[in-house]
Amino acid sequence: MRRIGIILLLIIVGVAAGTTATTGQQVQDRAPESCIDAFTAQQWESAQLTGEIRLAEDDTVQITYDGHGELTPFEVDPPTAATVVNTTGFSKTADGTYTFGGRQATPTLTYRVQTGLSTNESYASGGSWLHTPLPSYIQTRVHHTTPEGGHVGTQFAYLGNYSAVTLQDGCHEVTGIIADESRSAVDSEQIERQLRYAMTEYDVGHRYSKTTVFVTPGKVDPTSSGEAHKADAWASSRHGPSNTTHIVLHEYLHTRHSFGDASLGEMSWFNEGTTEYMSLRLMLGAGTLSPREYNNRLENAAGGRAVLSNRSTWTDHRTPYQRGTLFNAHLDHRIRNATDGESTLEDVVAVANAKQGSQFLPSERAVFDIVANVSNTDTATWANSTVDSSQAFGTSSIQQKTTPEWEYRISIARENLSEQPLLGVFFGLVLGVLLMTISEEYVNESEDDSPEKSENS
Repeated sequence: MRRIGIILLLIIVGVAAGTTATTGQQVQDRAPESCIDAFTAQQWESAQLTGEIRLAEDDTVQITYDGHGELTPFEVDPPTAATVVNTTGFSKTADGTYTFGGRQATPTLTYRVQTGLSTNESYASGGSWLHTPLPSYIQTRVHHTTPEGGHVGTQFAYLGNYSAVTLQDGCHEVTGIIADESRSAVDSEQIERQLRYAMTEYDVGHRYSKTTVFVTPGKVDPTSSGEAHKADAWASSRHGPSNTTHIVLHEYLHTRHSFGDASLGEMSWFNEGTTEYMSLRLMLGAGTLSPREYNNRLENAAGGRAVLSNRSTWTDHRTPYQRGTLFNAHLDHRIRNATDGESTLEDVVAVANAKQGSQFLPSERAVFDIVANVSNTDTATWANSTVDSSQAFGTSSIQQKTTPEWEYRISIARENLSEQPLLGVFFGLVLGVLLMTISEEYVNESEDDSPEKSENS
């Protein structure tokens, strides 16, 4: 029995270590030898100007422009809701833009941003940091830099201290920027692990070769926890570690979806509902959510009776996120059943992404035609009638199985072991020693009770 205990010990330690090794292989970066970001290359190579961005004072940004020896006239459109407080060499137009005539040696633009939310613009600020949208330029390309610290994306800039992680999967690159003021409020490793998983497992294509996700502190408008604009996204860190990871993933998926421009229209139930549901699925797959936590998220979204196709029935801005999520969860369930698991909602997203490049504007007919092709006409008919219905969604058919209880506990233990390899090895050693001890006691008891040593034999 001692030999059996030793064998069990070795097997358990090997399984614990093997679980960790497998997980590590799944999230390794896969960088190809040659990847060309056509958008970034074109933007930088044809940039006529360099714009150095600095934090002038609280809530205030100063951009100094350099034409590298040749300054030609150009026009700047400051971020929406920003107040220009000073300029050098610029004149204001009737449209609210600022033009540079080419006469000043070093043109500068200084503007104060509001801590809040305006249409299509989001920013936050503090004493030593600032998150700001970038100005837009008319018929001019500008390469922005942050010489005094910070990071610049294509739509946003963060001025201040931060930590960064760059992830690569094929020719798709994601850079995560976590402000120093946010690090104590988030789980940086969880964010990185979740982004890695989504990059490799969410097979729907991508709109941009390079994406930047900013995680910033500060007070933003209560109605928005994050936003995505083209290749950039931001998420607020004011909601706690798990929720921040959720927001980061949700906004990152928006940068992957070509139908992002549907956010403000009648089809936002498809845009936000699909994005939110797929976020939950990817969090479940990565182990960020347990099956029980995943089910709770679905249950919390249930209960609404708004008609998705009729925006006038939407009682609040959460309708496309909640009822839209449940609609897409049921749609995914029906697609899987109709195709014996061969197709999923992910295939619908992939087809939508491939339809019109980065500018697919979905309509109900376009979406349901895709559903019919991916699944069948019965599924498309159900979807078409369901978006016109106010009937409440149930959740029992779309929930993950969490019973029997021992299966659920084993899945949680496996997740914990894969995340903490030393803990897994220690657990294996303890369990192996325990089994050896039990086996020895069993042998001793068997010898004591054997006929050869019994007084009555």
